[in-house]
Amino acid sequence: MAPPEPSSPSLSISTRLGWVAFLNDCAGEVLARMLPLYLTVALGSSPALVGVVEGVAESAAVFLKGVSGWLSDRMPSRKGFVVGGYALSVAARALYLLTFTPALVGLSRVLERVGKGLRAAPRDAMIADAAAAGRSGRDFGVTRFLDTLGAMAGIALALAAGVGRGPMTAQTFRTCVWLALPLGLATVALLVVWVPRIPRATTSSRRLSWHVPREARGYLALVFLFALANSSDAFLVLRARQAGFSIREILGVFLLFNLLAASLALPVGRLSDRYGRVPFLAMGWAVYAAAYAVMGTATSPAPFAAALLGYGAFYGFTEGVEKALLADLLPAASRGTGFGALQSVLGLGALVSSPLMGLLMARAGARVAFGVEAALALAAMAGLLAWNAVQRKAPRGGLSGGR
Repeated sequence: MAPPEPSSPSLSISTRLGWVAFLNDCAGEVLARMLPLYLTVALGSSPALVGVVEGVAESAAVFLKGVSGWLSDRMPSRKGFVVGGYALSVAARALYLLTFTPALVGLSRVLERVGKGLRAAPRDAMIADAAAAGRSGRDFGVTRFLDTLGAMAGIALALAAGVGRGPMTAQTFRTCVWLALPLGLATVALLVVWVPRIPRATTSSRRLSWHVPREARGYLALVFLFALANSSDAFLVLRARQAGFSIREILGVFLLFNLLAASLALPVGRLSDRYGRVPFLAMGWAVYAAAYAVMGTATSPAPFAAALLGYGAFYGFTEGVEKALLADLLPAASRGTGFGALQSVLGLGALVSSPLMGLLMARAGARVAFGVEAALALAAMAGLLAWNAVQRKAPRGGLSGGR
């Protein structure tokens, strides 16, 4: 089946929201990579505290992720939630300029994640609403491609500005914030002016209900199991320092990481429309397990860098496909609720996995911490394949074909 013309509504919405995500990730990627170093090197915190900060940030956003999706199902348009979420994240980044203690850094990080919680489910539901039947993999792939391209651009901008040439200090982090702020403001402006308000033909009743189809509940349970393995990427930055990387080398490796993720996102999304979501998602989770196993045992930069690139392949294989598979399982009237549930289970998983990862790294070392997460990822992959086998035997014919 040929892709739609570039003027089609589905491609237009996914592309426009993708460019919004491009600017947002251009603003936020370097801050996300530098934050754990700011906490541990400049402010003298432990890896365990990094885990607590990331866990609290996710827990603060979890409830909002579900509520914003549910509310967007009951509104004529989802755009207001998306605008508010991006605006809150920009304001939170500005607060980093006033942070001189770990507690204040944590507060800013919490507010930034709450902004994501407000926008994530309604934005994904907007993409699913506009996607043509059977092509949600491509549309989510377009958005993910541009999102990851923005992360690359942000890292390249920071490297060009000289970030990382000296030791990690508070001033290094503030330089990153000053680079991010105008890009964040441009993100909100582009969203307001360029992304249309899409009237919704179908809205749910205003009665509070978290109902999603049975097939979606089983899938979300498996996503939660995998989320227990998927702790914050902040620990990858800390592990890279342990493996001997300088700050600029860390940024350079993450630049390649995002390049690989971006190069896979769109073709994998298109292929999943034709051959099914589950094979690509299972492959991505297996790659994740292998990458984490290697990163946990690496004692020099070369194997760690190779494993981190494998982790980039995991992103390319899974991020768009994970959402497209859920879109296949949801009726139009409850997509916001369903994507809110997805964001909530991801957040609940991070609430457990990030503090656990920090504690294990501090008490048992990286080998054990990364090994535990690799084992959980393999368990989730096995569960996904078993779930899909059951779905294939069901009257609807399963989901291996992506429908």
